[in-house]
Parts: sequence; C-alpha cells; structure tokens
Amino acid sequence: MIKNIQNIYENLLELSDLNLQKEIWLTIENTKGLVSSYAELMNRLFDDDSFDLFIDKRALELGMGSNLIAQLNHLRYLLNHYNEKTTDAEIINDQNWIHISTHASLILEIWNNDIGSKRYLLKSSE
Repeated sequence: MIKNIQNIYENLLELSDLNLQKEIWLTIENTKGLVSSYAELMNRLFDDDSFDLFIDKRALELGMGSNLIAQLNHLRYLLNHYNEKTTDAEIINDQNWIHISTHASLILEIWNNDIGSKRYLLKSSE
C-alpha cells in the first residue's frame, strides 16, 4: 500500500508538469529517458494504483487531511469528466487539461504541507 502512495504522488508530479509531459509524452528533447502518455498516466493512476480506492478509503485511514482528500476528489471529478483529445499534443495544449494540471500542482502543495500525508511519502522511500 505504501508503494501505491508513492506511485500516486509520482503520477501527480507528472500530471502537474506540462513541460515534463511535453518531454516524455511527445519525446521532445527527452533528457530523462522516460516515455509516457496521457493513456499510460490514466492507466497507472486509476488501474495500477487504485486512485478511486485511495481517495474513497485509504487516504482517510492513513490520516491525510480533509482538504487534501477533498482536492483529490475534485481532481478525480475533473479527470473523469475530461473530454480526451485525439493526440497527446492536443491534450497538453487544451485549456481544460491545463486547468487539471494546475489543480494537480495545488494538490502537491497541499500534500507537501500535510503532515499526515508527508509521513507516508517519507516511509515509502525507505
């Protein structure tokens, strides 16, 4: 379960960073050696790392703050209602996607300041 928390956090990092998305989704000046896409990110987040279960049950059980959980829930809503574009380039340039990415940045800021959340992230790197 701790590994899932780390994975979710790393997925949020990718989601929040449009420049990283350009680099690894479109392989533009890819210096990281990573390859990803919108579809892969959604698959990792929702299927591999059980984002729904994390929001609905695990986050509260782990003592994560109510504001963080509310913001994660809103992000899920935004992602579930996102009108996917044909290509990753179109997604990255879409204003709705940019809004989602900005919201993910806000979540990371809250996460990094939430003591209950921070301690699980620290444990996962051990």
